[in-house]
Amino acid sequence: MRKIMKPGDYFLILFVVLLSVSAFFAIPRLLTQPADNKTIVVTMDGEEIHRFPMEDRGEAYFIDFPFTYDGQEYTGRLEVEDGAVRLHRLPEEIVPLSIHADMGWISETYQMIISLPIRMYVSLEADEDPEDHPEIDIFAY
Repeated sequence: MRKIMKPGDYFLILFVVLLSVSAFFAIPRLLTQPADNKTIVVTMDGEEIHRFPMEDRGEAYFIDFPFTYDGQEYTGRLEVEDGAVRLHRLPEEIVPLSIHADMGWISETYQMIISLPIRMYVSLEADEDPEDHPEIDIFAY
């Protein structure tokens, strides 16, 4: 009787599994650039309504921001701690489910917190130095 798998096959399978697992963790790190300065952006109905600089105070702090929905004024609350931000529970009469609060903390520019009934989302933007990315002044056709 012949063996179906040889020792080299086991090595190849182990190598592919390890490569896949390491890529799962490495790709998000490679796609984002670490930024010392980040800005919290609150957008509603596709229109930016607030921008707040993310400060490193060493302890948690809160940012209250006003917004208008269906002609009524409401107040939202952001909590910032250790380079991450989260959106606290919005009023139940405009957002019946607390999915946005359950989304938790975001700390990277590719993450966002979404509140669908009122079409609001909170995201982070990296404040980049313009010298790092020179302006491109050519066109290719």
